[in-house]
This record gives sequence, C-alpha cells and structure tokens, in this order.
Amino acid sequence: MASDPGELLDELAGLRKRARDDRHGYWFPLLLMGVLTLVSLPLSQADPNPTDHLVDGGPGWWMNPLVHLRLKTEMVHPLGLALYWLVALLVGVLATVWWYRWRARRVGVETPTGTYVQVALFGLVAVLFGIPLSTSVILHYTLFYPTILVAAVVMAVLLGLALLCFRARRWRPLFVPLGLLLVSVALSLLQLPDVDVDLGMAGGAQFMAIALGLVTLAWIERSVLCSVIAVVFTTCVLIVNNLSMENDALGGAGGVLLLAATLVLGGLGALVAGRASS
Repeated sequence: MASDPGELLDELAGLRKRARDDRHGYWFPLLLMGVLTLVSLPLSQADPNPTDHLVDGGPGWWMNPLVHLRLKTEMVHPLGLALYWLVALLVGVLATVWWYRWRARRVGVETPTGTYVQVALFGLVAVLFGIPLSTSVILHYTLFYPTILVAAVVMAVLLGLALLCFRARRWRPLFVPLGLLLVSVALSLLQLPDVDVDLGMAGGAQFMAIALGLVTLAWIERSVLCSVIAVVFTTCVLIVNNLSMENDALGGAGGVLLLAATLVLGGLGALVAGRASS
C-alpha cells in the first residue's frame, strides 16, 4: 500500500471511480425503454382511411391522459396504443427498480432508486395531469397571456423553487410532489401561443415521461454519458412532438422508430463503455 499522501489520495480517487463505474447500470433501462418503444410500432401505424381519432374541443381534452399517450397522427389503434403505454411506463419503472436492486446484490454497490421512483411516478402524473391542467387554465381561463419575457421570469422563479423542493432533506415525500407540480406549471408556460412548444399534449407525452426518467437517472448516477444520452433523447422528443400533425414521416411511426433507435443505441453504447472500463 502506498505511504505517500499524494499516492494515497490517487488510490482513494481510483477506488471511488471504480465504485461509481460498478454502480452504473443505466444501460438496462435505456435498452428496456427502447425495446418497449419498438414493440409499440405495430400500434403506431397511421390509419390509411383516417377519421378524426384525435379529440378536439374544450378544456376536457387537456385532461384526458389517454389522448396524451397517443401520437399526433391518426392511427388504426389509438386506444390500444394509449393503454399499451400506460402499462409500459409502469412496467418500465418497476423493472428498473428491480434491476438496480438485483445488480446491487451482485456487485455489492447499490444505486439508490428512491428518488427515481418518486420522480418517475409523480413525473408521470405531472405529464398526464399536471401540465395539461395548468395549460388548460392558462389557455382557457386567463384574461391575458404574459409576454415572453414575463413568462421566462416566472418560469425561472418556479424552477428555482422546484429545485429547492428537490434538494430538501426533510419532508421529501411532501416536497418532491410539490416540486414536480411547480415544474409542471413552469413547463406549461412553454405552450403559450407566443412560444408554442408542444410537450406532448397533442400526443407523445409518454416520451416526455421517459425523458424525465432518464434525466433523473443521469443525476442519480452522476454519469456524463447518461446525461448526454438523456439530452439527445429529450431533444429528439421535442423535435418529434413539435412537427406538424400532417408530417407522417416523423409525426407517427417514423418518429417512434427514431426515438427507439436513440434509446437502443444509447443503451448499447453505455453497455460497451461499461465493459471497457471494467
């Protein structure tokens, strides 16, 4: 064993890095969600004789979570796709928790999954209910829309308060949902007419939920590679969700295939990188 203080520090840093590398297991949820996305392709096919499968109208449309779990294009099986994703997202969360706990017993280094479960489940509620509800209030019940500058300031304040909630060490079961509620209200401001960023309210909310889970995993694992994959995937989700409804190339099955490929390639890349560093 090294006796020099500098060598001891280097040795300690190496042990910490090796422990972090042993703890990393995010390749599995990446591949899992990629496979679940690929499996949804048969239900994502565009209807060759479209009727109006998408519900249009008043505030009730915003509060229909099954509509948000569909796609922007008209499909043959819109209800089947929505129900599939409702089950698939829950299965993905449970399987990810099982994976990390199984891996902890195998390698002896545990990745805490409590924060991931809270953010994933409450984030799913925020995506399916929180953002639609606050968006509905903003678009249908406000007397005037704030300017982009005012919206940006309000968003910054809400996100700052949400960050404080997430960092709270006491009363976490209370503060984490409160933080996600603040985030949902802040994100709803992106859908103002002057900004017009679709977060999945016209279909594709399931991918925003997956992106939120990946960002949480990247923060928990303190992984640069996982962070890069999460940012790339979130960017692809925003691109696909903000295409025009008439763009079948990426608004329907094509967009699903792009997102699935991003997850699968990211998972395989993470697996190879993990094997190379071990």
